[in-house]
Amino acid sequence: MRIGTKILLLMLLITIGSAATVSWIVTRNVTRYETDRANDEISLAINRYLRHLDEHYQQVNRVVQVMLGDPTMRSLLAATDDSGDASAAEQLRAAKTQLKEEVFGRDVQAELTTVAGPPAFHVLINFAHDVVLVALPRHLATTTTAPAGDEQLERALASRAVHWPVDAVIDAKPRPVMQYIATPGGLFLAMGIPLREELSQPPTHAYFAGFRIDDDWIRQQMLAQQASGASSVAPLSAWFVLDNDIVARASSDPNDKRVAAFTAATAMSRAAETTPTTGSSVVHVAFNLAGEHFVGQSFDLNPQDARTGRLVLASSLDRALGPLHYLQRSILLVTGVTIVLAMIACEALALMISRPINQLVAGTKRIAAGQFDLPVNVRRRDELGTLADSFNEMSQGLKQRDGLLEERVKIQRDMAVARKIQMDVLPKQLPVCRGYDMAAYSLPAEQTGGDIYDLVAVALDSEKASDNASLVLLLADATGHGIGPALSVTQVRAMLRIGVRLHAQLDEVFAQMNRQLCQDLGSERFVTAFLGLLDPNNHSINYQSAGQGPLLHFHSRTREMEWLVPSMLPLGIDEDPVSEGSRQMELEPGDLIVLLTDGFYEFQNPERELFGRDRVAKIIMENHQLTARELMEELISATREFARGAPQLDDMTCVIIRRLNAEVA
Repeated sequence: MRIGTKILLLMLLITIGSAATVSWIVTRNVTRYETDRANDEISLAINRYLRHLDEHYQQVNRVVQVMLGDPTMRSLLAATDDSGDASAAEQLRAAKTQLKEEVFGRDVQAELTTVAGPPAFHVLINFAHDVVLVALPRHLATTTTAPAGDEQLERALASRAVHWPVDAVIDAKPRPVMQYIATPGGLFLAMGIPLREELSQPPTHAYFAGFRIDDDWIRQQMLAQQASGASSVAPLSAWFVLDNDIVARASSDPNDKRVAAFTAATAMSRAAETTPTTGSSVVHVAFNLAGEHFVGQSFDLNPQDARTGRLVLASSLDRALGPLHYLQRSILLVTGVTIVLAMIACEALALMISRPINQLVAGTKRIAAGQFDLPVNVRRRDELGTLADSFNEMSQGLKQRDGLLEERVKIQRDMAVARKIQMDVLPKQLPVCRGYDMAAYSLPAEQTGGDIYDLVAVALDSEKASDNASLVLLLADATGHGIGPALSVTQVRAMLRIGVRLHAQLDEVFAQMNRQLCQDLGSERFVTAFLGLLDPNNHSINYQSAGQGPLLHFHSRTREMEWLVPSMLPLGIDEDPVSEGSRQMELEPGDLIVLLTDGFYEFQNPERELFGRDRVAKIIMENHQLTARELMEELISATREFARGAPQLDDMTCVIIRRLNAEVA
């Protein structure tokens, strides 16, 4: 893909991404704002509705209390209590008729008729929960013919099927008692007022004034103030739902026809949330109506004698987001214009950038082919010019590095050969010595190391040639590690082998080694060495230790550790060193000779703590009954476990000799 195309795609991605991000942020924030605004307006409408109901209740209460001040009213109320005798029956019927037609049907009806509409019914219930009378507005009419619906409503209100909250009304605490009543004639809001036969006595009756829930009720009680507000972006709509019917509906916009499209079957998504303002169970809802998305709230009415009843208030979110949709179209238009301009600019920019880049690509191919002497010719003073200069410098650096790499490969090859030679010098197999068990191990810290060991079987005493052959033991450690120390210890091993083959005395061999190393090594280098002769017949070792130590002799019979100290200076320091001469060790059955270089003792863990000779002694004490190889493996395993992954800093060499018990030998 051309760089111009990539730049173009990048610019398009940035432009479209920026526009999409801005649009998403604006849409998200505006949608959230409008949703919150709609919910706030709905909450305000509910609060106004509840406030209007409370004011309406107080009005009903005042009217009734004024009426109770009339002794005639109280006497009529007292007359409704049926005494049970025949003489009182006629008085009871007369009192009920007067209450129904004159008091509630005319006076109270007239007093309670407001802009919200007149009461739809009046119900009087005594302390025993008996419906004393039911008065409907039709009693004011001059005709005696009553609509069938009113008769059905009157029978429903007088029946026991309606559970009037009489106890709550008669309760001594003065508080509004309002309840939605579901009847065959529709949904009504009943306001309960306590009545007293005597002002000084507790209430004896509960009076309920019922108001029909219809479209006018919603518009007057709930939406009137919202409809008059000029700041409203979208009209507020309300529906009273009773079971599966819409009993009332209205919108703050008289011309809004969408309110009629809502039915009880309209699908709504819900998210439950309790709102303390109304004290009712509130569900935030969202639904589609007439092609628009609405958000709102649904309130449970808990109507008596109905399965479900709720009040739904909602507002069109799409209408409220009209300005947002205009802004989105504007963003889309600006984005399109920006894309066209970006395409033109990117094409020009790509031509300016691609030419020097193509030259750099050609130069890269020349370098890949091994041609380091042809520079890239880019004459610019910007970053591409600086890049071209750096490219030419890199070409020359690669040319030099290529030569260094060849030298490094040669050195690594030589080091591999040197390691192979050094490892081949070590004994392939340890000589067999009757009555003894032996094991040896060497691991350089680098490809080559400064440690070496050797075990050579010789017969120095010709008269005992038939006996078990003696062993020459060598453990040497040159200062440092790498190719130089490897050459030094290999030289020591070669001189030992020559001396053994010439049947020279070990003390003389040791002395000649020291003189030769003093002449060959510089003043800063030396070699520590242990040279011993194991006589398997006498079970003794004659040895000299030139700075090599500590060496360990484990006495099996007494379970004691004996640390052997050096007998002279390391080799290569002084041609005539002061020496204590050869020493001798006697080996009893089960005894161990453990020869270790300082790579074991000085191995460090991540906390830079040394492995130390105490840990070596503990491992030997706990495992002295094992074979020499098993004991060696325990030492190596313990060292690695102690190191916990820390790198090996020095060569590690080990020679273990164990005298077997007589029955094992």
